[in-house]
Amino acid sequence: MRREPFSIRAARPQDAEALAAMHVAAWRETYTGLLPARMLSNLSVESRAEAWRRIMARGKTETTVRLVECDDRVVAFGSCGPQRDEALAKRGFDGEISAIYVLRACQRLGLGRWITQDLSSRLMAGGCRAVSLWVLRENTGARAFYERLGGVVVGERVDERPDGILVELAYGWKDLPALL
Repeated sequence: MRREPFSIRAARPQDAEALAAMHVAAWRETYTGLLPARMLSNLSVESRAEAWRRIMARGKTETTVRLVECDDRVVAFGSCGPQRDEALAKRGFDGEISAIYVLRACQRLGLGRWITQDLSSRLMAGGCRAVSLWVLRENTGARAFYERLGGVVVGERVDERPDGILVELAYGWKDLPALL
């Protein structure tokens, strides 16, 4: 699909480096001041690329990864699949959007909404009826975006990592077609 000058497509294993570079850049843009500096400095394109290769190498994996490009450069991406959180699954959230990132220079152009709609349509095609996603509690911009899309907070978790602690909120949509 195209929205000039942007296009959206399925990610392929050969996209792992470009996807990883964009992912690391987006984390550093988004989370500076929200996460420990050590956590952000420890990010590496090489390790993210390896992680994305593993995800995409699973063949017909349950995870869908979509890229938004402009002039052959990855400027945004999103991923989704079946719900991974048991508690949310028990509450009827059978699908999960596992990531949505848009480079700051391309924000406020409708790309986040476009990716969300694209991922939602893919989840619906797979039989999902409700969806959730996790967002850093301190990421007020992203939280406001999800709330504008009708998301409501349905959970909270603490993710303890070697280089910092993340407190995340789950946003949910019980009516997946409403995201379209």
